[in-house]
Amino acid sequence: MCHGEVVKLLFGEKDTTQVGCHGLFRSKSMAIGESIKAGHDEYRRLFAKLFKTTVKDASLREELFNDYALRLYAHHEGEERLLIPKMLKIPDLKDMGYELEMEHATMKVLIKDLKTLGYDHAMWRYRLSPLYSVMKVHWDKEETQLIPFAPEYFAASALIDLGKEFDTLVEDYIKKNK
Repeated sequence: MCHGEVVKLLFGEKDTTQVGCHGLFRSKSMAIGESIKAGHDEYRRLFAKLFKTTVKDASLREELFNDYALRLYAHHEGEERLLIPKMLKIPDLKDMGYELEMEHATMKVLIKDLKTLGYDHAMWRYRLSPLYSVMKVHWDKEETQLIPFAPEYFAASALIDLGKEFDTLVEDYIKKNK
């Protein structure tokens, strides 16, 4: 479990909730799509905070952005190791798999550019917008074109197993790279 914490919320007699890799409550049987969406929601909140920062908030920008980048890279690692290889084997999902990989690569370039620019640069917040735009396209693609249709390509139990593997991989990546 992430951060070594377990939160027990009882629904009847069965413990069905724990703290997930993104620090959010998640069902122990959360499928990979739900895990991916939980990460996206976290990034949306971080972007909302980042867009409110100014040059005077350079240290806050750096802290938030580095946290975002670490979590995003962990998220991408999970997708690239678990989900995308499976997508590339399914003709209907192959093109989307390649698109997702290219979007990941584009995000990494834009993240590096922002880190290099410096968090106290007057243009930093404006250079954040292209990264947000790529992220939004990526989120929308996964949340509207992939996740709702995943059950057509994967068994429910496989999606749950992938969700558990994804959360573990994300957690391990974050611990290793913090």
